[in-house]
Amino acid sequence: MQKSKSTIRVLVLTGLFVSSVAMATTGFLKGERTSGMNKICIYDVLGSTYTLNVKSTDLCPLTYEF
Repeated sequence: MQKSKSTIRVLVLTGLFVSSVAMATTGFLKGERTSGMNKICIYDVLGSTYTLNVKSTDLCPLTYEF
């Protein structure tokens, strides 16, 4: 009985860890610049800067899941 409880506990903790790692983080558009045929969209993601490249004729999404 004791072994099965610890096994269940390990499985639950593993599931929680995996689900937290798989969660996407939303970035909010901070700016953009055009470079040749590309537009570089700049996002603030929890204080860090991320970029997304799109066609120069496309609009940068206001939010993006990283």
